[in-house]
Amino acid sequence: MRDIMGEKGKGIMIIPKIECTQGMDNIDEIIAASDGIMIARGDLGIEIPPQKVFLAQKMIFAKCNMVGKPCICATQMLESMTYHPRPTRAEANDVANAVLDGADCTMLSGESAKGKYPLQCVQTMANIALEAESAVWQKQYFTELCFSIKPPLDPAHAVAIAAVDASLKCLAAAIVVVTTSGRSARLISRYRPRCPILTVTRHGKVARQNMLFRGLVSLQYVAVPGNDWIKDVDLRIQFAIAYGKSRGFIQRGDALVLVSGWREGSGFTNTLRIVYASGTEGK
Repeated sequence: MRDIMGEKGKGIMIIPKIECTQGMDNIDEIIAASDGIMIARGDLGIEIPPQKVFLAQKMIFAKCNMVGKPCICATQMLESMTYHPRPTRAEANDVANAVLDGADCTMLSGESAKGKYPLQCVQTMANIALEAESAVWQKQYFTELCFSIKPPLDPAHAVAIAAVDASLKCLAAAIVVVTTSGRSARLISRYRPRCPILTVTRHGKVARQNMLFRGLVSLQYVAVPGNDWIKDVDLRIQFAIAYGKSRGFIQRGDALVLVSGWREGSGFTNTLRIVYASGTEGK
């Protein structure tokens, strides 16, 4: 598929849909060749025994988490809300367990496409996911992932691990990442920090694609670039902090972990700072 898309399509993410035994049998190769995975549990439940679907879900999510690829959980997440304003207890548990299993995204289909309560569906799913995320033991998850990583690592990867470690130790309210390609932010997301990851980029495509990754809050910075790279980075960071304050998850005096590059362009992320939010950002 990448060969067919060619040079013009190299920035398009390829997300295979796993819905049959052939996909399960070749899951490692599919994950390696793709940019993420969607598991369609409804169709998969026809191909394999229903009692094994939850095992397939956990296995696929774990494999994606290990290599930092986003995984999407789909099919009948809140099916009863197609016609009713509240989910069943089983559906609420299903969404929560998908989050606990490591899903980056939970997906609605008929509930929002043709249902009577699309807005309530989205809000309900968001509320359940938010509650489930608070029950994840991120520190243990981070430790286990770090143990599985073998050196040497490139600078961006090493800085990503250090940023998550620093955020855990200083109880940071957020990690702010100034990125061009989005790779640094995605690496940080891979290690599941306990706080939001505010990603600031000038590229709309990067901002949109980063929304697939768990914990990333993507912001597109559209101000005219300045001649001074360091000043431009600081302006982007202030822009992100102001956004966090407006949303209520950054308060004055909160610790913040800042990740950026030493020069313009992708592939130069090597700077980590810890600062405290003041009352002047965005003014």
